[in-house]
Amino acid sequence: MANPQPPRKITWRQPVVFLVATLISTVLAIYAVVAAPVDSAAGAATGVSGLYLAAAIYVPLALWFGIWGCLAGYFSCVLMGLYLSSIGVPGYTLGFILVWSLADFFEGFVPLLIYRSLKTKPTLKLKRPKITYGINAALMAVLVASAFFLVYSYPEAFIVTFALSIILVLAQAAVEDRKTWLTWLPIGVIVASVVSGAFGVGAMAAFGMIPISIFSNVFFGWVFGDIIVLATLGTVLTVVFNPYIVRSKIYVRGYLS
Repeated sequence: MANPQPPRKITWRQPVVFLVATLISTVLAIYAVVAAPVDSAAGAATGVSGLYLAAAIYVPLALWFGIWGCLAGYFSCVLMGLYLSSIGVPGYTLGFILVWSLADFFEGFVPLLIYRSLKTKPTLKLKRPKITYGINAALMAVLVASAFFLVYSYPEAFIVTFALSIILVLAQAAVEDRKTWLTWLPIGVIVASVVSGAFGVGAMAAFGMIPISIFSNVFFGWVFGDIIVLATLGTVLTVVFNPYIVRSKIYVRGYLS
């Protein structure tokens, strides 16, 4: 019988990965909320992006690095909130920021819990790499198109890119391991986005950051944007980096090590 793998211990690697991931996530978060805020009937909902690029890495980070990846998402949102406060955006108090940022923590943590419970592991080898990389190139093109349509206010075209991102992930599931990618789409993309949006926009309404009358506008802008970036960029990152990270010493098999 093969000996079971010994449990890993926390080393210097996990905190270093956490710091690097937090830095990258923070840059993406600040860029997204400044470049592409969600518009509502009452104007832009500052702090909410219709194409929140940082969300694309929150779920992969959680699945690769466990709680460390979830914490990177949380603290990147805290730093982004502090940045908004520093430039005079009203309402971004420390208390609000600390609560609101939990939305990005749960965006990675909920999929992590489900994946670990189902014992679903990232795939290490592609069955049809040429087709899959072609699909991933199409996903990146959809992401670029989504950004263009969002920035220049073409809502109908933006919705088309939303649908295309889902269709392409389903196509990838058809040519690759179905269990892996049919778990990724509902859990790593849709559930993660809905959980994050419900908590984040709920916190904004509870703290008086947005009137309840525009809750649905901001919520759907948050969720649709996160679904697009996770289905496109999140999928590409998972395909490209899974084989390297899962075999490396920085991969977290459990929650902390």
